[in-house]
Amino acid sequence: MSANLVWHRNTLPNGLTVLEYPRQSSNTAQISLAVKYGSNQEPKEAAGIAHFLEHMLAGGSEQRIQRSRSIENYGGILDFYTDREHVLATIDVLPEKLSEASRILSELFFGDTFEKDKFELERKIILNELAEVEDDPSVKVDQMLLESLFKNHPIRRPVGGYPRTIKQVELNQIKQAQLVNYVPPNMILTLSGKLPQKALEETIQGFQNQPKGNALPEEKQATETHKPKPCVVGEKAGIRQTYLSIGARTISATHKDAPALDLIATLLSGGTSSRLFIELREKNAVTYDVSSTHCKGADFGYFSVNCAVNNSKVDKARKLILKELAALGNEDICADELERTKQIWLGSLLRGMDSIHDTLEIITYMETQFRSEFALRDYVAKIKALKKEDIRQAASRHLNEDSLCTALLTPK
Repeated sequence: MSANLVWHRNTLPNGLTVLEYPRQSSNTAQISLAVKYGSNQEPKEAAGIAHFLEHMLAGGSEQRIQRSRSIENYGGILDFYTDREHVLATIDVLPEKLSEASRILSELFFGDTFEKDKFELERKIILNELAEVEDDPSVKVDQMLLESLFKNHPIRRPVGGYPRTIKQVELNQIKQAQLVNYVPPNMILTLSGKLPQKALEETIQGFQNQPKGNALPEEKQATETHKPKPCVVGEKAGIRQTYLSIGARTISATHKDAPALDLIATLLSGGTSSRLFIELREKNAVTYDVSSTHCKGADFGYFSVNCAVNNSKVDKARKLILKELAALGNEDICADELERTKQIWLGSLLRGMDSIHDTLEIITYMETQFRSEFALRDYVAKIKALKKEDIRQAASRHLNEDSLCTALLTPK
């Protein structure tokens, strides 16, 4: 299995990182291009500009619109998204059309033509998108939690920014953000699936011809040490249940405790045998579903447990969650539960690597954090090596009661 979790890594003379993960059993080829410029890298006063620029790549001119649509002429699907630390575009295409698809991707990322009318149109589209996000109570309560856990780190801001900042963005700011950040040393090209040798060579050659540009210095945010409020409460019209999120600041992706916290997230909500599924749903019926996650990057991390509960069951649900978190820090889990949780985590990862789209996201994330073709294999090894005391110690250090905040979004 370990051989299936390693890819080929190369850096072109212009600084572009190229990752190859061929799967000859695949019927299609996949190509993605990532720019290490997400919402965490943008200035506070221009929150949402990375996401705005992502919109402009495919919709910023009539030519861009037509070029992005032309992917369908090759049996392909093109997708974009912006995250905390990068923008990613992915294409799934017929293998013999890989080089044609790569040329389109290159034109969209490196082309510098944007039209004012399309810029204003995309602004309206983004404002509609932000309104849709604001209507989602699960997103709203997660944002409340982040704003309590982080006072200065940009992770506290929404990826898409705020309506007020989007309304203030100017086209020249978009152009400048692209000029500075969309350079080969700040980008990751990933190729996966069925990769014909000639098409592969043509694809890499096309990106190699792009000018190098200036490498960007890595800037990390200072570690936050303030104690979050024990509880923050908000109201929202139009919802019938209370949305609850309990979480804590944790550590970066490369910290030694990261694997243990990842496994704790699986232990709490990874399937019907997980602790919170059994306690909150099966035994007490206070929620339909519960999820826990450990989100982490180059200079941030946070752990959260989320669920929607009947308004009369909020206190009970909160106490049950806090009880399970406390138990993890005070008691060793049994060997059978530890082994089962590892298998659940591994199964989820491998299903992700079998997914056309998820593979590109996983590989891009691992390269961003670890810069190694062996990163995923090594991370799996760390998960497998975890002992019960590692789980207890990580929970005690990062998920203790003083570190936790509860965010509640109640019906108005």
